[in-house]
Amino acid sequence: MDVNDFKLKLVEEISNCDEILGIGQTGDINAPLIAGKSDIDMFIICKNVPDSVRRLSLYKSLDGLYDKLEMEVCSGGVWGYGDIFYINGIDVMPMYFSVTDMQEYIEEIFAGKHLEKEGRFYPIGRLASIETINVLWEKDNAWSNIVNKVRTYPQDLFDKWYSSEVWRIIDEEDLGRAKLRHEVLFYHQVVEEFLDHFLQALYAKNRRYFPSRKRTESAIATFELKPQDCYERLLKIVSLGSNENTIDDSIEELQKLCKELKEL
Repeated sequence: MDVNDFKLKLVEEISNCDEILGIGQTGDINAPLIAGKSDIDMFIICKNVPDSVRRLSLYKSLDGLYDKLEMEVCSGGVWGYGDIFYINGIDVMPMYFSVTDMQEYIEEIFAGKHLEKEGRFYPIGRLASIETINVLWEKDNAWSNIVNKVRTYPQDLFDKWYSSEVWRIIDEEDLGRAKLRHEVLFYHQVVEEFLDHFLQALYAKNRRYFPSRKRTESAIATFELKPQDCYERLLKIVSLGSNENTIDDSIEELQKLCKELKEL
């Protein structure tokens, strides 16, 4: 079965549950699906999250249309309650969230309570996912109301986020060690930390949610507030930092870029 046809059938079956309020798909809905490399993530908001037994009953009519199903691969937290269908080399993952929990989490992010990265997850990135979510089905504008809330882009959040990140862009102690030792792999760690905080500060300065480093070049190209040749200079820092003989040049560019960002 075609994966997109399966997705539509899955949406139809899930929406039959009285607890479901809205179904959305994150990412580019028109992107080509490549076996082994692509996936479909569906965010499902509910009055109450159906338990695994109830969800399995919703999937009953799909038997034979997919290759494999894993139930409850995540069970709460930032990724909700998730199941994965495997079909034609593509992962299709419905993730279920209580609408109340989702709304409360967004309000907490707006209040600046979740600015720190949690492992590999950026809470601000959740707002980026919601901001551009493709609504596949909803009841009483359930998803649309949340999307409109996220698109208010509260200035207080961006100010707090920028302030939280900008002072951490450079770890002067580690940078001094890198300059002294000229150890490429150690300096690579310094650059990694720099990139993480610099990009977040840059996105915050431009009132844009930071999803991840995917499509960074195209995002930076749209920013009004940025150091000149920002993306190219970030690449230069990485390139120069890969050779012990040019680490000093990389550090000089890194410091200049940081200074220019703070002066914007």
